[in-house]
Amino acid sequence: ELVEDFHALAPLIAGLDERDRQIIHLRFVEELTQSQIGERLGCSQMHVSRLLSRTLKRLREGLLTNR
Repeated sequence: ELVEDFHALAPLIAGLDERDRQIIHLRFVEELTQSQIGERLGCSQMHVSRLLSRTLKRLREGLLTNR
C-alpha cells in the first residue's frame, strides 16, 4: 500500500511549483523544521507553516481523488 501511495503521490508532487516542491523536500527528505526552512527561504516559520499546510491539503485531496 505504501508503494501504491508513493506512485500516486509522485505525479502530484511533480505538478507542484518549485517552491512547494522545495518545501516538501526540505521538510520530509532533509527533515528540517519549519523555522530552519524559513531561514533557508528567507521567510517566517508561520509562512512556511501556511505553505506546507496548503500543499499537504492539495496532495491529500489529489490522493483521495485518484482512489
